This record gives sequence, C-alpha cells and structure tokens, in this order.
Amino acid sequence: MNELRQKKFLPRESWGVLFCLLFTLYTAVIPFVRSFFLVELSYNEGWNVYNVERVVNHQWLYPEAHGWTTNNYPALSFFVLATLHRWTHDYLFTARMLSLLSVLGCSVLTALIVRRLTGAGRPALLAGLYCMALFCTKANIYVGMDDPQMFAQVFFLAGLFVYVCNRRSYTAIGFASLLFVTGGCVKHNLIDFPLTVLIDLCFLSRIRALWFALCGLLFVGVAILLNIHFGGPYFLSQLLAPRLYDLSRSFGMLVDVLGPELLPIAAAVYMAIKVRNNPELRIAAILLTTSLGLGTYFIGGHGVWINAYFSCFMATSILLGLFFDAIPAIEPRWTRGYLEKWAAPVLFFWLMIPLIMLGNVNPVVGLEESASAQARFQQQVALMRSQPGPEICESLLRCYFAGKPFLYDGFNTTRMIEFGKLKEDVIINRIRDGQYGAIQLDGDMKREMKLERFTPGILAAIQQNYFVRMQDQDVVIFFPISNRLPVPSGSAEQNLVGRIK
Repeated sequence: MNELRQKKFLPRESWGVLFCLLFTLYTAVIPFVRSFFLVELSYNEGWNVYNVERVVNHQWLYPEAHGWTTNNYPALSFFVLATLHRWTHDYLFTARMLSLLSVLGCSVLTALIVRRLTGAGRPALLAGLYCMALFCTKANIYVGMDDPQMFAQVFFLAGLFVYVCNRRSYTAIGFASLLFVTGGCVKHNLIDFPLTVLIDLCFLSRIRALWFALCGLLFVGVAILLNIHFGGPYFLSQLLAPRLYDLSRSFGMLVDVLGPELLPIAAAVYMAIKVRNNPELRIAAILLTTSLGLGTYFIGGHGVWINAYFSCFMATSILLGLFFDAIPAIEPRWTRGYLEKWAAPVLFFWLMIPLIMLGNVNPVVGLEESASAQARFQQQVALMRSQPGPEICESLLRCYFAGKPFLYDGFNTTRMIEFGKLKEDVIINRIRDGQYGAIQLDGDMKREMKLERFTPGILAAIQQNYFVRMQDQDVVIFFPISNRLPVPSGSAEQNLVGRIK
C-alpha cells in the first residue's frame, strides 16, 4: 500500500517545490501579461524609446555636455535595442520582451550559481524560483518594463557564475571582468558584483586580485573609448551628471523596501553569518554585504528607487538557496523535520505581503485595470496628436506615441537647472509664447511630485499661460490660453490649475 502511494503521489519533499513553482507562476501573471498593454509603466520607458530612436536615426546620444535631453546611461542597451528593432519594428515591445527575458535569465543564473556552490538541484531550483517570485512581487513594475537594468544584471550574474565555476583560473577571472564591464556598458552603477569578486579574490590570492583589477581597468578604458566613439563626445559629462542626494532618504527607503521582506532577509543574513568563513561559499555573504551597503547609499540619490536593491534581491535568493541546502544539517531534532518541509513554502508565501501592499493579489482585476489604462492612454495620445507643434510631456511615452520630437527630459533637465547647468528662462519664455501645442502632466498634482520634473518657475508659467483641456485619473493636459475663449473666474478648470501652485 505504501509503495502504491509513493508511485501515485509526489514524494513529500516535492509538494513544497510544487507549491513554490505554482506561487511563482501566480505572481508572474500580472507583470508578464501587462507588458503587452500599451500603458506607461514608468517615466524611463519613453526616455529609453526616444534614445533608441536616436541610434536608429544615426544621431549622437551625447552631443553636448549639458542639454535639455541629457542621457546619463551608457550606450550599449540602446544599440542592442536598435539592432533588434530591425526585426520587430516596435521600440517599446522589443524592450519589454528583452526585459522579460532578462528576468528569466537572472533567475536561471541564480539557480546555476546555487547549483555550483551546493552541488544540489532542489535548492538551486528553489533559489531561481524565489528570485523570480521576489521580482514579480516586490519589484513587479520592473518586470517587463523598458529599462536596461534587468538586462545589465544578466551580465553581472553571468560574470559571477563564471567566477564561482573556476575562481583560480586566470582566464575565468579575466572573462568575469569582461562580463562585468559589458554589464556596466548597459547600466554603470552596479559595482557590487565586481567589488564582491575583488574582495573574495583578496582572501584567495592577491596576485589573482591584481589580475582581476588590471583586466577590469583595461576593459573599462576600452569601453569608455567605444562609448565616446559610437555615442558622442560628451559621454562622460552626461554619464556623471550631478543629482541631489539626501542621506535621510537612504534609511527611510531601506525600511520601506526591505521591511516587508524581514523574514527572508533574516534567513539570508543567518546563512551569510554561517558561511562567512567558508572559502567556497563566503562569496554569497560578501555579495549580500556589498549590495546592501551600496544599495542603501545609492538609494539616497533623487530619482533612484527600489532598483538600487536589485543586487541585494539576488544575493538574498542565492543565500536562501544555500539555506535550503543546509537545513538537514542545521535543523534541530525537536522540529521533527518540519523546517525542511515548510521553510521554502513559508518563505515564498511571505511574499504575499508586498503583493498585498501593491494591490496585485487578484490578477484578473489587475489586468482589467491595465486594459482600462490602455484605453485612456490611447484617448490622451489622440488628443495630443491633434495639436500641431512640439509638446512637453511629463510622460515621455505619451509624447512619443503622439508623434512629438524629444525636446525636454523633465527629470534630468530639472537637475541641470538646480545645479546651474541650464537656464529655466529658455523654457519659461517658450511657454509664455505658446510655442508648445500641449503640455502634459501626470495626474498626481501634488507639488512635491511635480518638482521632480519641473521647477517652480516652469509650473507657474504653465499655470499663467495654459488651461486644462483634459483631465482624468492619469494625466492633466494643458493647451495654450490663446487657443480658447476666456473662462469665468472660479470655474472648475481654473480651480484645478491652481492646485499646482
């Protein structure tokens, strides 16, 4: 009878893996399907589309030191997407599919790293699934988003995998440094991975650490020259464009981002402490330390968000894989094996907390909201397209689909004005002259949100010279006052405009 049951049903330990797999698929429904809807997932999407279009049209990405469309990302992702665009003929779709493939690639590489470190398949599978589920719950907006960071993380994880496969081989070390620099040509501030390898090499062999550093410096030098050659003469000036920094914001965001992940983070920290003196496994502990420290530092910069902790998410996933592998050896007798059976399902189900906080528990409702947002997006774009002339958009993706040129990058322009690199009077005078056929702001009319992408002077000029033509839950679209008859004082339109003061 027992033999029959074993043949008929899955082994006990497999039920936990099955639950984790089904939970991961459940969390992936909204971000994966949503990527096929024509909605804006973030400000960066329109910005990236415009820059890829520049490459396709053989224009410089970095034509001047300080401009109204500053590009503070390296060039590689734009050239990759421009090449893929030849087959897809759709900038946004191409980038979103690359993002989805990158998330899958990161999960697979996480599993391969754990498999290499432990030699076990089940912990590796769980680590890869947890990486996917973590991104689909905590950072689901980046899954399927047109943003280069997930693509860059693939190269950094690949470099780490090459290193752990043979950390004593000079060839492997050199190849790992090449992969790190290639990833840096996609997103340049993910330095926690090469720093982790350098620290680990310092424990292993100072000669190999020096070799890694020299290879990295050589490849970085070549990468800078290539970015200048293909991207434009002011690559370094734009890449190092200044931004405001707030240390108090770092600690606030640390609590906001990692607070809901308290139990998985605690398990990862516990495992990091356990393996810190193990020459084969300590690299996972080093990665958690460096990614947590650098992520907390970087997230204090204005415009930096949860993506500062992506490396920390991957370090957590790797350490949880080590934790699942070590449970049989560290589990107390009094738990009677329950820890081995239930640890993975409990840690996965813990991700329901961020899922609930973000309101993504019901996939059907989430996708219905995306469909409604797509219909509103198309109406907004149609209205903006009907206006002749250039336009200013807080949502650059709307300006792009309205067929408007890329003339104003709200976030980077505001930073340049704050640091005295650009003069806001240029934009203010154009607004006063009614040179923009329409100006679109996002639906959240709070002043502190608007100051991320518009200076007070520009907002005041919009209020004085433009009127509200359309408003819904997503956007407010302004037309020049010269295009309409006077509106009586106290009207709903005037009251709405006054809210951005």
